[in-house]
Amino acid sequence: MFLKNSQNSFINKLVIRNRVNKSSIVPYIKKYIMKEKRVKYLAILETLIGKDEDLFSQKDEVEEFKLYDIQVLNYYDLFIDINNYVKEIE
Repeated sequence: MFLKNSQNSFINKLVIRNRVNKSSIVPYIKKYIMKEKRVKYLAILETLIGKDEDLFSQKDEVEEFKLYDIQVLNYYDLFIDINNYVKEIE
């Protein structure tokens, strides 16, 4: 829904964590960002059947995104943990 409602926006970094155990969201992400080249950096971590899978580890997918000038990064490299951020400020 977010991507559909932000069709005229460019997103520098898009970080998604999908905890739904039914199906991957990657095909839907491709539909909304590949054709329009609306994202520069992308990181997706999905929990499928109780197992975490980082898009960064799927080399075929990474290469496909690269064709559209979208750089796929490790989820934890882009993810900002608010607890760590607060500790750094204190």
